[in-house]
Amino acid sequence: MVTLKDIAEKAGVSSMTVSRVMNGNTKEVSSRTSERIRKIAHEMGYVPNSSARALASRSSRLIAALLQEYDEDHNPLEDSYTSCFLGELALQIKKEGYDLMLHYVKDYSEITYSLKSWNVAGAVFIGMFDESIRKLQEDNHIPLIFTDSYSSIRSITNVGIDDYTGGELAAKHFLENGHRNLAFYGPEVLDNGVVMHRLRGFVTVLREAGLSLPPENFMNLEVKDLGGELKKLCSGENPVTGIFTTADNCAYQIYSEAYRMGIRVPEDLSVIGFDDLNMSARMTPPLTTVGQDIKKKAAVTCALLMKNIKEPDCPAENIVLGVKLAERASVRKLGGH
Repeated sequence: MVTLKDIAEKAGVSSMTVSRVMNGNTKEVSSRTSERIRKIAHEMGYVPNSSARALASRSSRLIAALLQEYDEDHNPLEDSYTSCFLGELALQIKKEGYDLMLHYVKDYSEITYSLKSWNVAGAVFIGMFDESIRKLQEDNHIPLIFTDSYSSIRSITNVGIDDYTGGELAAKHFLENGHRNLAFYGPEVLDNGVVMHRLRGFVTVLREAGLSLPPENFMNLEVKDLGGELKKLCSGENPVTGIFTTADNCAYQIYSEAYRMGIRVPEDLSVIGFDDLNMSARMTPPLTTVGQDIKKKAAVTCALLMKNIKEPDCPAENIVLGVKLAERASVRKLGGH
């Protein structure tokens, strides 16, 4: 392995001079010498030691992306939204000369250990970490950017979307197409998370139209027989004609189970998703969904992170990005409307 000493001997300079050039500190080195050192390093196949560089500068070119691990047997990257967002974030981070390190954490102690042991330059938190935010800020003096957080703590920088409006858009689209008996399918509704805000927007529009979402029309991801529940909802004197899911992944499950049970989308059951993932336009029929701009979300997250790295004392910001309905073919227009 080529070392700084090897380069120094060939260039006829000190190891310290080579170190300065390779770390970008060229104030005391002429441009001609710097160029010659870099050329020699390239010819010799020198690969910089990122760990050593981080120790020397007391910082690194690593950005941590942290996801909360609720179940050690569950792969968080199976979620298409999470995978898409992290992929876009990694691209943005790379453009800034940093690398993204993904880490799953179970609790607060793992978060702090990971951030300090890797000596990261900053961190992005995917999803809810609300109960740990104050302590995270106290114990980690690096830029921390949160995504999709509804924390009441105002001193955090967060990038989210208008989840409430997204729920409203879904409900209005159902109503405009004559649907009155609707259902909901999604993860557990937490006290102050994205699912709650999406559902609240949806229910509010229904209530304003004189409608309700009865308890039996709520389906949680933990339901053991989704197909059976769908069959039950779509039968009887007053069948459910439309279902709102709080993620496109949930809508895909509805498609699959509906097909298995002989329920046609949208002829028997209309479906609206949330996120507008790439696969949604390729479904049969193409999925109508509330879209968020994941690429823009990643770009804004990266920009705020870089800003906080360069200006550690800059004020906290809460960025709320807009949503829009991607109308396709999974919602049937009922007769008479």
